[in-house]
Amino acid sequence: MATVDFNRIWKRYGDVEAVKDVSLNCPQGEMLALLGPSGCGKSSILKMVAGVEEISEGEITFDAKPVSHLPPGARNIAMVFEDYALYPHMTAAENIAFPLKVRGVPRREAAKRIDGLIDMLSLDDVRDQRVSGLSGGAQQRISIGRALVRDPELVLFDEPLSHLDGDQKVQLRSEIKRLQQTANLTSILVTHDQSEAIAMADRVAVMNNGVLQQVGSPHDLYETPANLFVANFIGEPPMNLYEVTVHQTGNRIILRHDGLAIDFAADVLGRFVSGLGSDAATIGIRPEDVRVSAGHGQTYATDGDAAATIPARVDYIEPRGDSDVLTLKTDSGAIVVAEVDGPSEYVIGSPTEISVSVGKVHFFSTETGNALGRRGGDA
Repeated sequence: MATVDFNRIWKRYGDVEAVKDVSLNCPQGEMLALLGPSGCGKSSILKMVAGVEEISEGEITFDAKPVSHLPPGARNIAMVFEDYALYPHMTAAENIAFPLKVRGVPRREAAKRIDGLIDMLSLDDVRDQRVSGLSGGAQQRISIGRALVRDPELVLFDEPLSHLDGDQKVQLRSEIKRLQQTANLTSILVTHDQSEAIAMADRVAVMNNGVLQQVGSPHDLYETPANLFVANFIGEPPMNLYEVTVHQTGNRIILRHDGLAIDFAADVLGRFVSGLGSDAATIGIRPEDVRVSAGHGQTYATDGDAAATIPARVDYIEPRGDSDVLTLKTDSGAIVVAEVDGPSEYVIGSPTEISVSVGKVHFFSTETGNALGRRGGDA
């Protein structure tokens, strides 16, 4: 398996810049996910790696060797597609064996590889069945087996779970991850689904409008998003985002949004405010970090020597089994989404009090969208 490097690659279609100056690294044995909305450039990157699209500028290397000049067949890459791309009249074993048959691999060696993959992918029960009658999950496992049977240097997964239903999707994504780790596969996953990227990838590269927004572990992206796009794109339910004005009075800093005021100790927020360059900022709060009480006067310390709560009423409840997602409306009309343990005691119209620790607040420049450093610790 190879280490793959993307060195300042661009892709242009006429005047349209689909990929803009992207540099990435996928070390040997890692699964890297390219994540983003439709049209963000992730599929163009995949096609350039595979060799089916030319690079407009930059270089892609395998183990430090340039491959941009090589045709697809000379790159030793395997692809797993969303639509399986199998031969319906062939059996599972025949589909897996087909690349070896084309290459003239000796029968004994081919049989050993095929048997190993059928066992690894739990396909023993269907090995002699035609694929046209099999479930989507089984067909995708066969597609993966066919990709791996010729021992590629890199495996590309192009939305491999998009045609599967919920249960099959969850099962197969765990199987792909297990296989990737067991076989030490260098692999790149393209997906628009953050849950797939977070569950399967070692690192995630978030794309938007052809630009790499951030690359890091799923935990890093969730806890320390680099900008507003990543903050809003990663996480379900999405992060609460509010444009605020910043006012400092003595040793307090007050954040105001549409009649809503939240105050913290200046020594806690000072390092964020000092980097603003203006009196405007955007704050972000994850729904699970919003603390909700039943409106009986209970308060939560936010800065060690004071307490602040905000009155609100429950506007909508979305049950999710082990949690409830509450849409709350404050007296000023601001909407706050909170996720609490479920089933909760709340009903629509319930009075509540909400608060958040400063250590759970993300700060961004409203002007640039970039994060203003890491969040502060709980005070």
